[in-house]
Amino acid sequence: MNRKAIKVALMIVAALAVALTTSAVMASTKAKTELPEYVGSKACLGCHADEFLMWEPSGHANMLTQVMKPTDLPGDPKAAPAEIKAELDKADWIVAGHRFLARDPATGELKYLNVQWDDASKAYVAYKGGASWNQGCAGCHTTGYDKASATFADAGIGCEMCHGPGRDHILGKGDVSKITATTDAQVCGSCHNGTSQMPDGTRWPVGYRPGQGNFTDGGFTYLKFDISKSAVDYTGKKLRQYAQWEASAHATSWPTLQSNPAAGSYCYKCHTADAIVEGATFDPAKHQGSVSSVTCVACHDPHGSSVEGQLRKEPKALCESCHNGSIAEGGTFKAGSEIHHPMKEMLGGYGAIGVAQTKGAHSGESFDGTEITCLSCHFAYNNHDFKVVTPADAMRTNAAYDSCTKCHTNSSSESRGVFLEMMQESVETKLHALTADIATIDAALKANANVLGAKLEAYQAAKTNVSFVEADASRGAHNFEYATKVLSAAQKAIADAKTALPK
Repeated sequence: MNRKAIKVALMIVAALAVALTTSAVMASTKAKTELPEYVGSKACLGCHADEFLMWEPSGHANMLTQVMKPTDLPGDPKAAPAEIKAELDKADWIVAGHRFLARDPATGELKYLNVQWDDASKAYVAYKGGASWNQGCAGCHTTGYDKASATFADAGIGCEMCHGPGRDHILGKGDVSKITATTDAQVCGSCHNGTSQMPDGTRWPVGYRPGQGNFTDGGFTYLKFDISKSAVDYTGKKLRQYAQWEASAHATSWPTLQSNPAAGSYCYKCHTADAIVEGATFDPAKHQGSVSSVTCVACHDPHGSSVEGQLRKEPKALCESCHNGSIAEGGTFKAGSEIHHPMKEMLGGYGAIGVAQTKGAHSGESFDGTEITCLSCHFAYNNHDFKVVTPADAMRTNAAYDSCTKCHTNSSSESRGVFLEMMQESVETKLHALTADIATIDAALKANANVLGAKLEAYQAAKTNVSFVEADASRGAHNFEYATKVLSAAQKAIADAKTALPK
């Protein structure tokens, strides 16, 4: 038996012990008073072993760990300067692997110490401590935190933090109506929201439980994100993921789909988190129209993942799983079709009818040999609105850098901005003229379906190619050379089609 199998077996034995205890409690008419409401994550292991084993090594599970011996610390405390080592000697708990807590003898609160672990240098460094962890952080660093008694069910973010207390689910022999399983972003947003507080100054939404209203219902407030200000807010104090996501197109993907009369059930697979998470097992009928937009769990697996950031796939593959035009790699769109979100094809320089594949500067490696992915440009500030920070944005808001800076190191913001604007204006001008011509030709076709004669097929291909560039929505930024070739080919075909129209 390998080590993992032994570990699983031991955990299941522990979980069975919990289950047997629970069974004994169930025999009592006082079950609900004898079994705590929050039962702890190990109680979930017996039935949910796969999820538990994914979660156990995750950042969620290890958000708060106890210091029992020096080897529990992230590095050798003997290597730290004397004043820092003196602080480390007081440590009772480690927060997120790099900050440390000790109990204040005067107040009984856990407070941050004047030391932190720096992952980059692999060394202990000074930190301005003294803040109350109980007041500022406890409700999001633990599961089942009780503010009055300052106690918790799990150190770290356990199963019940996202699914709600498990006692009734266990007493109901796994009754799914007694536990919460939701794709609602409120669950993640209740902690991933940044500069925020309750009316009494507590910095988490006291009283909020998954699946029960909004985390702001009890008076909790947080820093909102104004997407129109762009980069200025990315550098704001503790502006976190939820506020940025809330301002993004991902947050409104479901209502956007509902408002589109041409949308069908096929669209669910990219416009709703439920379909993304459930995959082939997703059945719209079972959800009765109650689904979420593209929320946090559509991209991140809250249980755990081998990919950085607990992403469900590597970033490029994750984005392209939805941002593609649904054709085979290297394939071509069908003439007469209207294209949707073909970013993968535009970046790869394929898909247009009658135009040879052309990879652009953003299609592969950057100048330093690293792969250019969607996040290279759309995640410059770890910004979950995924808005590109253009050179103009950066100059307007005095941001430290723009999305182009990492690769285009030998140019100024001004020159980068001029070049980008020139490319996008060129594509926009062509699209505007072609769209007007298409409207004219379509009106003529509506009056006489045979007006183009033998030129109809070439016109339909050109119209599809224009739709391709327009739907890509980058206005040439993804692959300027290819977009220009596609539009130039379309211009010729459409100009030829116009000669068939009555004078």
